[in-house]
Amino acid sequence: MESIDPADAYALLTDGRCVHVRSVTPEDWQAVHDLAAALGPDSLYRRFFSIPSRPGETLANALCTPGSGQGPPSQGGLIALLDGKPVGLAEWYRTRREGEAEIAFEVSDAWHGHGVATLLAEHLMLAARQAGIRRLTAITLGENRPMIGVFLALGVPVEREWDGGECVWSIPLDRAAFGAEAVLATVARRESVADEASLRSLFAPATIAVLGEAGEPVTEALLRNLADFDGPVLRGGGYGERLAADARPELAVITSPPEQAVAAARRCAELRVKVLIVTAIGFPAELGRELLRVCHEAGMRLVGPGSLGVAAPHGARGFSALLSEHVPDPGHAGVAVQSGGVGLALLSHLRRLGIGVSTFAAVGEKYDVSANDMLTHWEQDADTRFGLLHVESFGNPRKFAHTARRLSQCIPLLAVDPEQSTSQARTALYAQAGIIALPSLGALVGAAALVAHQPLPKGPRVAVLGTTHGMVTLAAQACLKAGLEVTEALNLTPAADDAALTEAVTRALGTQDGAADAVLVAVAPTVPRTLNPLIAAETACSGATMLSVAAEQPESVAILRSNGASGVCLPSYNDAANAAGALAALVHATEVMRRQPREEAALAGLDIAVAGGLIESCLRDAPEGRELTSAEAAELMAAIGLAEGETIAEKRLAMVTTWQDPVFGPLLSGVAEDGRDAVTLLVPFDAREAEALSRHLAFDPGSGLVDALLRLSALVDGCPELAALGVAVGKAEEHVAAAPTGGAVAPARADDPYLRRLRRAPVE
Repeated sequence: MESIDPADAYALLTDGRCVHVRSVTPEDWQAVHDLAAALGPDSLYRRFFSIPSRPGETLANALCTPGSGQGPPSQGGLIALLDGKPVGLAEWYRTRREGEAEIAFEVSDAWHGHGVATLLAEHLMLAARQAGIRRLTAITLGENRPMIGVFLALGVPVEREWDGGECVWSIPLDRAAFGAEAVLATVARRESVADEASLRSLFAPATIAVLGEAGEPVTEALLRNLADFDGPVLRGGGYGERLAADARPELAVITSPPEQAVAAARRCAELRVKVLIVTAIGFPAELGRELLRVCHEAGMRLVGPGSLGVAAPHGARGFSALLSEHVPDPGHAGVAVQSGGVGLALLSHLRRLGIGVSTFAAVGEKYDVSANDMLTHWEQDADTRFGLLHVESFGNPRKFAHTARRLSQCIPLLAVDPEQSTSQARTALYAQAGIIALPSLGALVGAAALVAHQPLPKGPRVAVLGTTHGMVTLAAQACLKAGLEVTEALNLTPAADDAALTEAVTRALGTQDGAADAVLVAVAPTVPRTLNPLIAAETACSGATMLSVAAEQPESVAILRSNGASGVCLPSYNDAANAAGALAALVHATEVMRRQPREEAALAGLDIAVAGGLIESCLRDAPEGRELTSAEAAELMAAIGLAEGETIAEKRLAMVTTWQDPVFGPLLSGVAEDGRDAVTLLVPFDAREAEALSRHLAFDPGSGLVDALLRLSALVDGCPELAALGVAVGKAEEHVAAAPTGGAVAPARADDPYLRRLRRAPVE
């Protein structure tokens, strides 16, 4: 059976080009030799502190000599290949100190400044950790500013000492340090630059090719939608056979069936296409892997297969490569979906409501480009002012959550989550990432209408105005149920005219004490007149959020448009509950945007290294994993500063459980003894989220449960081999008491969810 190289990955350089990073093998002797032999004198001196007579042989012999196979490896290395040619090397060699290795880097002179060394350093740190290395050291000359810059830019905690003209670096490979918010933010910035560069040809291509059989409905629909593209649109035929040898399309859309699509992808690789969109579905597993392999080796990004297409209607090179009846108008909605059917339905609603899009992508089976990439793009796109999401599955949920958390502090992010259950990991992911979850596609459309056409509400206070007691009551109750604060519920009676409504709106917004942040007008077709809330919106609601309810309206949501110079657009709903839900969603989005960035909690007495050592000793006895004894579980809790409390059988109020989920990673769940719903959190979480869980479990803020939850979060995040741990919590006098109820350890895949790399396989 062919062994799998855990370091094998495709990743992006700062200019968006794709490199293949993998372990160095004895078969790489010539490649390593040639790279080192071609280095200029400055590069050689910085690497070897002298200029060896035969640098190629020296490095190739040192790095490519097969190991003895006895005991842990004494050295290791990574090679970065671009178009099959080596552009960089990174290696480590064990020192005499246990768990320590010295590292070094070589980058082809022509590829300095492209982020090769930084990318290799990130991957090398993971490879070293997988080999049991716990600390890296390096020595650089003081004049080697590029390499000094690499170490400083990594963002991880480093120690350095100067010895004459040399700098000695020490990098602890501590899991907790690598998961620190500052480190993740640094890595995310680098990934954002590289990702955006790699997708530039997706959102602003100079030339587009369509590869599909002429006359096929899908191909012809696509060509019709591309008719307004201000650039060449090339017809390539089903296999790409019609594309000239000197054609250089940046974006290619392949509508051919799977077998032809792979052949067409190979043709695109020959022509150095930058991005592919593949619309076909039904790829067998082997054919899907071949499609992804072709794209990886050619450095092409891939949208799909099963993609409805992509649209980016803004700018001189705006286009719509969509399999849809209509072309979306330019606007400010970023849209990312997986399902083409959901995408078509959403586009239809947005068009009806006059909501244009900044970028739209239906990522289909997301072999490569996913919602993560769309979030990264929206973060840098000034045209995107809110995001709409429908995500059916997650390839890397922890990275998705981290990116969304950053973006949700800038723009509202709205997503469909039919489950809406506090015990579900998806619901937890959305809540912790600042994504506003809506229970249905209709609810998402309703919230989109409000965010697109009205300013965001400043707070949760809403004034409810209407012309009948029944309509006002229904609307007020709907607002309260949605978690809004009703400042007043005023029945103006059927005798009121538009002037009376305008005056009431002005009064509701202008009251100093208890002024409303939003106004909801609920009108009914009454005699002698039916009010027109648009008049009040034009004259009295500048800068405030306003929406209306018209029970007789056939559409669930419609837009009332002003004919005057004000250009006011007022969302109108046919059900008060839908209106209140949309308003509550945007109130929540405003709260998210005001949140302070996460802060690392200072937890005295927390020693993840000791906890990790305890777990490693358990796995030495049982490499396949086993349950923890009561004493071992108690030792583990003591290592993180949680001394086992007194027997709490009679005082137990809740159970807290941590475990490693194969998709979402480490999770923590709390359930109260009184039967209320369980709450699940993605790990790590911050003090604000721990406080919310503590309140849900009916513990006082000063009870100490928040501190205990944060310690357990740090433990399960820093020790992936801790497969599960159950802890009973209760009250002992005025403080929390905790006692383990069981646990288990198991070998864990030594992986880093934040590592910069593309997906290895169609399904990971």
